[in-house]
Amino acid sequence: MYEDFTRAYLTEVNAAVRRMLTRNAEAAALLREAVDSGAQVRAFGNGGSSAIVRSALLQLHTYAGLSVNDCMMTPAAMAYGAQQQTFRTVFAQSLAPDINEVGLVVVASVSGRSANILETVRLCADNSVPVLALVGGDGTQMEVADGMVWATGTTDQQISEDAMLTALTLAADVFGTRDQSPPAIQERHLHALATMGSAWLGNFLTEATAAVSGAIRTRRRIFVLCPDGGPLALAGEHFAHNLRWDAPLGVADVQPPFVISDPSLADMSAVYNDHPDAAHGVRYQLSSASPGDVVFLLAYDSDSRTVQEAIRAAEAAGAWLFLIHQAGLTGSGAEPRHFTLPQVNHFGQAALLQSIAHLVCRTTRAELTAGPAGQVTQLSSDGLMDQDLAPLRELSSAPEHL
Repeated sequence: MYEDFTRAYLTEVNAAVRRMLTRNAEAAALLREAVDSGAQVRAFGNGGSSAIVRSALLQLHTYAGLSVNDCMMTPAAMAYGAQQQTFRTVFAQSLAPDINEVGLVVVASVSGRSANILETVRLCADNSVPVLALVGGDGTQMEVADGMVWATGTTDQQISEDAMLTALTLAADVFGTRDQSPPAIQERHLHALATMGSAWLGNFLTEATAAVSGAIRTRRRIFVLCPDGGPLALAGEHFAHNLRWDAPLGVADVQPPFVISDPSLADMSAVYNDHPDAAHGVRYQLSSASPGDVVFLLAYDSDSRTVQEAIRAAEAAGAWLFLIHQAGLTGSGAEPRHFTLPQVNHFGQAALLQSIAHLVCRTTRAELTAGPAGQVTQLSSDGLMDQDLAPLRELSSAPEHL
């Protein structure tokens, strides 16, 4: 069932990406014009969309030398700003002071109706700033005065998010193109996406679903770590967010899980200041792991010393270790818990990882919803495809205006 589900899901992602890529040249031109002009590029999104748009800015920074600060502000600044006004205006307020220096604003919203995103789009219209808006569905729910609305063609939240990240990554790849033309890079990525849906991924998903749902029910910890940082860590942030919020939220008798992800900026800067060894941070985090905990390690090359240190720490703790990587460690006795991604660049690897993370979270929610008896085996692949991770997100009846 899980093998069929992986194939069905990735087929839908592939189809959504192909729809979006019919406008890839237009989106790439907006990015290039902004970067070539020397203007700022800013980006905003809620939830998983936050990691998606920040990945695109990191890509522009890496490939084109774009000067990038944290486009979403820090969690402390965002929370403070939201308390001082309403969350509806928090993005626009952060954008307003530099609006005359901004050449492009990228926004992502599956619904296309998030109030704080719409407020940002209105500010851009008032100041003649182009907007690249990635939205779910047919895109008619949002209008931009200048720029483009880039629609996924589906209202499924996870498929839309995967298509957004992939399309945005491929549009920004125009700056990183070396020996291949953009169409060749696109086809290579789409081929990689298509070939992931296999029995091997189905086996990985079976093991991961059992481990994660068990950890959530028994109050064990779940670690989602990318020791080497970069775009894979941003996809890992999205993965941890889905495990922490989307998979369990609103499921009867399920408490919020303990999910430990990569260190915050405050933690990371302290670690690197006090301990030049890059492996120290992940070793320290995993020193609290114990038998029955679940560890997802996300790696570019699992043979790197830092990742090997993390592997040894997880194994020493007796945790369930799941490794998603592109190169390195093979031949382990726990092979269903290892998944090797197809060969694409690091930003493409993050897009592939995000799809795997969404698969895990969807099957985990189905398992949790089935209850302790574990009736998930009665679900079909079609049933899992219908389990969009878009639970009710309202946690209280607090008034909008504080």
